[in-house]
Amino acid sequence: MKKKISKNIVKLEISSPARLHLGFYGIKNNYGYSYGSMGLGIKSYDTKLSINRAKNFATNLPKKYIGPIIKYLKSNNIKTNIDINVIEKSSSHVGLGSGTQLSLCVGKIISEFLKLSLTTKNIAEIYKRGERSGIGISVFEKGGFVLDSCKKKNMQPKTLMHSKFPSVWKVILLNDTKLKGISGDKENRFFLNNKNSKKYERELSHIVLRGILPSLAYADFTNFANSITEFQRITALFYKKKQSGIFLSPEISKVMKYIENFDNIGIGQSSWGPTSYIFVDSLLHAKELISVIENKFNVYNNLSYKIVSPSNSGYKIKYN
Repeated sequence: MKKKISKNIVKLEISSPARLHLGFYGIKNNYGYSYGSMGLGIKSYDTKLSINRAKNFATNLPKKYIGPIIKYLKSNNIKTNIDINVIEKSSSHVGLGSGTQLSLCVGKIISEFLKLSLTTKNIAEIYKRGERSGIGISVFEKGGFVLDSCKKKNMQPKTLMHSKFPSVWKVILLNDTKLKGISGDKENRFFLNNKNSKKYERELSHIVLRGILPSLAYADFTNFANSITEFQRITALFYKKKQSGIFLSPEISKVMKYIENFDNIGIGQSSWGPTSYIFVDSLLHAKELISVIENKFNVYNNLSYKIVSPSNSGYKIKYN
């Protein structure tokens, strides 16, 4: 249960986890629904904001993140005597879902501070989030592994399945600091004009239902790793006009090509990348694998590696 703000509270802080977008299992409108995606909250690259009372409105947030909620407040004659600031956020357009997390954090902390009782769904509507995928919204609320229920026209995707992710399993994140994934109008045009997705969707749905979900239910890492790798291989065929293989980064592609036949790992790219991931069954395995990669590819100064744990909880508010 979320704590109610009292009259003595003059400052709030909010944090939410980043997320990995593990791919769409559908894109085209089949059976009355389109898209359908998987995601995972991670304990790293958090979004953090603070808010306190002020004589006049002040912020260090970009207009696109503060504008929609301020418009909502003014249209409802709600005073905006607040100072709201970003403390920490992940990089934009690298596959970590920073836009959704920042938008929802802004809306939620203002709602809590001003006692507006806005739900996460209300805030997502204000910011027009959930146009294709619902996993960022669900991870903000609950963390964990999320499978959304596809998108129904003019509605946000609902959560079809939410599960805690085994905490002993780890993820190695690889990032290419030279690159950014596509977004905005380019992304919209891609999905609007994609003609090749339908022939892959049955196979992807089959992997989700018969491979990924059962492996999570049984905490069966080997089957999970094999299934997620196969899912990513097929998913990459959606994007072959935008990137030559599974990975946006040529250097990350070479790393993954080198390790793809190693035992007991699952590999893929988050959203449009360049952030990519390697699932491993333990922290020791993660450390050993990073050592192997760094020794083999030490000339790639633009690549970074980080071991992260799953986040099985969503946003948190700290009351001062």
